[in-house]
Amino acid sequence: MTGAKDSPTISNDELVQKLKTLLGTVPEPVLTRENTAVLVIDVQYFDAHPDTGLGIRAKELGGMDFLGYYWDRIERVMLPNIQRILATARRKGMEILHVRVASNTQDGRDCSLRFKSWGAQTPVDSKDAQFLPEVWPEGDEIVINKTTESVFNSTNIDRLLRNMGISNVIVVGVVTNGCVEGAVRGAAERDYGTILVEDAAAALAPQLHEMAIVSMGHKDAAIKSTDEVVQALEAL
Repeated sequence: MTGAKDSPTISNDELVQKLKTLLGTVPEPVLTRENTAVLVIDVQYFDAHPDTGLGIRAKELGGMDFLGYYWDRIERVMLPNIQRILATARRKGMEILHVRVASNTQDGRDCSLRFKSWGAQTPVDSKDAQFLPEVWPEGDEIVINKTTESVFNSTNIDRLLRNMGISNVIVVGVVTNGCVEGAVRGAAERDYGTILVEDAAAALAPQLHEMAIVSMGHKDAAIKSTDEVVQALEAL
């Protein structure tokens, strides 16, 4: 048996295109105001603010300077872009669902084993469970508390979406290769038309974000920019 041949080095964009050619593509979602919802994933103090939750832990451990990229991307890129998407969706009267890591118990005993191992027992009434003010829910927008990485694994979000006639979701938030990816995969596997807004998401390091985008971009979701999504929503 001959040895494995080294693969040529290609860019992420080239890889995605070759994978789409090899495996085919998921149909592009056909958006309407009535059949599309925005899912805002985990934009809360626990994992999206440098002075609470994960940020405090990083400072206590020391040597976590690499997270400067993450906090900067959230502040300068992700939050302004999510605000643009939310403002447009609200003007159009679309459904917006705000998802957060939040346990029903003070000690987090109802959280998944992985969340417990990560120290992500975040009681629903704690500071860490609160959404950042930039993306605070308005009116009767739905808030969903979850205790697993994918919102589809520990909540009734699928039932809620179907009750409201939603067949497409636009996903934003943190972290790209974690709870955002879990939401995207959960939606795609349930046959929702799924859009991931690349510049309205963030991961702890750039390569984690890039790898997740490559992985999802050829089989789970249409990868769009904020400009593209806002333009599509404005046209509805």
